[in-house]
Amino acid sequence: MPTIPANPKVEAIREKVQNSYAELHQLIDGPLASIDARKLYQSPAENEWTIMQNLAHIVEFMPYWAGEIEKLVAEPGRNFGRTQQDEGRLRGISEHEKDNLKKIKAALPGGYVRLDEMLGSLKDSDLDLVGKHVRYGEKTLDWFIEDFVTNHLSGHVKQIKRCLELVG
Repeated sequence: MPTIPANPKVEAIREKVQNSYAELHQLIDGPLASIDARKLYQSPAENEWTIMQNLAHIVEFMPYWAGEIEKLVAEPGRNFGRTQQDEGRLRGISEHEKDNLKKIKAALPGGYVRLDEMLGSLKDSDLDLVGKHVRYGEKTLDWFIEDFVTNHLSGHVKQIKRCLELVG
């Protein structure tokens, strides 16, 4: 008989992140590794990110959101998150957007492990904690994780696939 996890909501979140991360690695090891490397840096359309910019952003946002989750659990009600114009966010993308595929692949596990460990330390009750976002106001940690972690990661995986279709 299978055992029921102590925190099934958190485990479901972790599973979504794990699935998106695995899908990302399948892309990196498969189609991204086999295309002309120049296409990793080619914008698929005006004002659209390149494949490498998407990858650079994933490298940057996983540890960032792990840290934000950690801070909110330690201090419920605090200001949480950032805007798209955040200097650290933009710097994180610019620092890695010219990396080669091998280098970006090597950078991914550190952020993923940090995020997975942080999520794994949560209790289901933590998901009800509230933080204040400058743009979205007061929201629960569950909402923040869904919007800024699970949907964000799966969204960038889909965006990479779309870029691959357009430039590949």
